[in-house]
Formats: sequence, structure tokens, C-alpha cells
Amino acid sequence: MSSMDQLFDRFGDLLKSWVQTDAPGDRPFADVGGAPRRHASGDPFFDEAMEELDAFLNDDKEAQERLRREQDSRNGARENSRPAARPAGPPPKLAAAYRILGLEYGASFLETKAAYKRLLKENHPDMHGSTPDAQRKATETATRMNDAFRIIETWHQTGTLGDE
Repeated sequence: MSSMDQLFDRFGDLLKSWVQTDAPGDRPFADVGGAPRRHASGDPFFDEAMEELDAFLNDDKEAQERLRREQDSRNGARENSRPAARPAGPPPKLAAAYRILGLEYGASFLETKAAYKRLLKENHPDMHGSTPDAQRKATETATRMNDAFRIIETWHQTGTLGDE
């Protein structure tokens, strides 16, 4: 018998013992007096997980909010204990894409789309067909704008630059 089989057998026995008890106080995760029981397994991570599960299963919004605040405060304490890192700022490729469209990094997607459409109308190769040189330059400009918009659009949709 493998160690996983032994583990599942032990887990099954444990579950059966919880289900087969008659008195609610005998079950480790039973509600007592209508309120979720505080767990005391000795493992703080397990106890916290069981509290979250109880709050969710009992649809106890107050307990869910309290547990979320406690988690946030612990996460904040962990973040504050780390050495201060330099703000990363936008990825250079993304910042360059915004500059190509004449925008500051962080412009809303609606602003970005409007700037892209406006610039594309002004620089579309069909609008500059008078000379081959003007059409070539307009084509290059439109290609750069299309690439820049694709980068920003991918960033807004997925949070990545698409080439990662």
C-alpha cells in the first residue's frame, strides 16, 4: 500500500469519526449555539482556513470581512518589513507605446483608443498618396501606431505585453 493510500485511508477514517458522532460539540467543525466554533487545532493556518470556510458556508458577511481585514493587515505588516524597493514604473516598451500615440503612461483605454483613431486618420497612407516618399513615411508611421496600440490594448486586457 502506498503512502498516499495510507493517507487517504486515514483521512477517510477521520471524516467518518466526525460524521458518526451524535453530539454537536463532539464534532471539531460543528456550529455550537448557532455561531461558528473557533478552531483550535494548534495549526494557525489550518484554523484560519477553517474559519474562512465556516464564514463562507454560513454566509457570514461580517466574519468574512473581519477575516479579510486581518489578512490585509498581516500582508501589510509583511510588506512593511521588507526593504523598500524602487518603484518599477511602467515597462519601457509600454511607456514608448504611449509616447508614440502622444499620451502619458496611464491614460485610460478610452483616451488611448481615441488618440489612436485620430492619429491614424491623420497619418493613414491613403491620405498621403501624392508622392511615393510621403506614402512610405505615412505607412511607417501607421505601422508604429498600430504596433503601439496593440501593445497597450494587450496590456489593458491581460496585464502583459504579449511577448512574455
